[in-house]
Amino acid sequence: LPEVEECARQLYATKRNTVKHNRGTHIFEAGNIRFGLEMRRLPMGDGGLAIHVLADIGGTPGKHYTEETELLAFDHFWNGAHSHYGPRNKNHRIYWDRTLVENPLAWTLEQFDNGKLRAMIERAGYPGVAADLDEARIREVLPAMKKQALAMWEEGERLTGHPGLPLEPTPNLAAAE
Repeated sequence: LPEVEECARQLYATKRNTVKHNRGTHIFEAGNIRFGLEMRRLPMGDGGLAIHVLADIGGTPGKHYTEETELLAFDHFWNGAHSHYGPRNKNHRIYWDRTLVENPLAWTLEQFDNGKLRAMIERAGYPGVAADLDEARIREVLPAMKKQALAMWEEGERLTGHPGLPLEPTPNLAAAE
């Protein structure tokens, strides 16, 4: 058994495909979750508007130690739009079929409007966060979040010709704190 444990720990540490995005430049608090918006550009050129769904899953908000975790990420890239479902920064990408979902940003916002966020968070491995969602607070925050998302989408189009794409590459991994 100790050999199996050692092997499992080594595989987890060296072979697990993980990603930790930055939280975004515009944050919208919505009860026990928050939305982070970010214009992302990968070094190879693809990118676009990212919507991060974040929550504190460890520690106490406002105290010295709080662990903010990305539960979901929606990367509305111009060439490879995809989403990430957790848990714990697992880099499992689900690419949109652009023949079925022509505009992934509109699709994402529609899911939020239609109350699908709870099921998505639960599917990502966070049933406790999903159970505690404040649907009324989310509905209050969505108009401002959507307005800012569309402004960033348009800014990328104006700057680069691609919606939500900034001029310069942005780091994919969050900086060490």
